[in-house]
Amino acid sequence: MERPTITVDEKTYEMKKLTGRDWRVFSEFNDKVPQYTDADFIEKHAAFIAEFYMGVTADNILDNMSLEEILPASLAIRNYITQSLTAKFERLEKNSEADKAQ
Repeated sequence: MERPTITVDEKTYEMKKLTGRDWRVFSEFNDKVPQYTDADFIEKHAAFIAEFYMGVTADNILDNMSLEEILPASLAIRNYITQSLTAKFERLEKNSEADKAQ
């Protein structure tokens, strides 16, 4: 599974390697997913995206990515994190079950 990339100001960035702190950012965003009617809807998504790319700020995203690119980028990050964790948990459970069988 490839890490999502974004292009900002004609430079392509690959999502950074996930850390434990990134789980908090992801979890807090999911707990308070902005609504379309929120005045800062796009700004919140831009700030979320910026958390996962080194050298990228929310302002960079707002100034250089089109509206049509911001929401798919946010979704790609959330899907990547979810899929990564699910795969890791499945491997851990499988190994745990194998240990118990021995």
